[in-house]
Amino acid sequence: MNKTSGNIKCIRLKNELADRILAGEFAFGSRFPGVNDLCKAYKISYVTVCKAVKLLESDGFLRCQPGIGYFVCCSGSQPESSRKEVNVISTPGYYRDYRKDFDSGMELFKLNGWKINLLLHHDLYELKPAINTPGSFSIITAFNINWERFAATFGQISRQVIVLGRLSGNPEITSIVADECASIRLCMDHFRQTGRKKVALATLLPRSELAAIRIAAWRNIINSYGFSLAWMRRHLLTLDADSEQFNKARNKELIRQWLSENLEDTEAIILPSPMKDFVETVKELGIAIPEKLAITTIGWKQNFRDEYPEVFTMDNNYADHFRYALEILETAYPPKIRLPDRGTSVNRQK
Repeated sequence: MNKTSGNIKCIRLKNELADRILAGEFAFGSRFPGVNDLCKAYKISYVTVCKAVKLLESDGFLRCQPGIGYFVCCSGSQPESSRKEVNVISTPGYYRDYRKDFDSGMELFKLNGWKINLLLHHDLYELKPAINTPGSFSIITAFNINWERFAATFGQISRQVIVLGRLSGNPEITSIVADECASIRLCMDHFRQTGRKKVALATLLPRSELAAIRIAAWRNIINSYGFSLAWMRRHLLTLDADSEQFNKARNKELIRQWLSENLEDTEAIILPSPMKDFVETVKELGIAIPEKLAITTIGWKQNFRDEYPEVFTMDNNYADHFRYALEILETAYPPKIRLPDRGTSVNRQK
């Protein structure tokens, strides 16, 4: 009974403090009252207050700075941005691979009067303070995002964040991605023009929405060529990059095994991205590209194209991605979005 009563007090305190934060009583970024101060103000036990504060932290209202205290990372007010300032957020490796695209995109923003904050990190959630700041805008690439980890600030950041290059995973968050169906059709058209119809498909993230779209588009075209479902299953190479067992050695072994079983019945393959492991394995086996096996990749990387000029590479269309992101942020939320000219989808539902 006492335990139940304590839990009720904890939830009530957490909800009351959350309401005060959302009402703007505590400014964004300000230090939150200490546990002892809250104990005195509410005449509640130290343990109960600690639990309530921890719940506020887990729900995204507060962030803890060890040794100092808690700080407010949520704002009830939704001010318009007084500055044209945008965070461009990615991983160091992704930025390195696509630096030319990033630099041209950021230059486009600068030419239109925007200040750029380039934030590179392996852990997106370490950048929550920058993303959550009221009135700031962020363009995020390379991350699979768990939006629940932004919790209380979600209503705010849904108007401030754009995800490039992949689906955001939430209809409230704008995402700008390549038209995957069109990309697969272009790849298949490229191969058909060279007399190749026995085209396999590889996927790195088979459980992702973009991979599902690619697979569906590929199956529709292969089916129109008259190939069986059994043929399709054999010629869909799944390399699950999210698997704990995924590593370079195992990856190359799976590719080697797949090639040995299906090469005689495969004329070409579509790769989801510039995969060096695949091309290296093909070369190690002495398979001539494109004479024996034609390869096309979806995703433009200059260093990959320089190293493997025999591989046909589809442009990832990041130039248009940044252009559409600029149009959205220039017109503010909710944006009036002009339909893309080619190869890009803007995913925004309300």
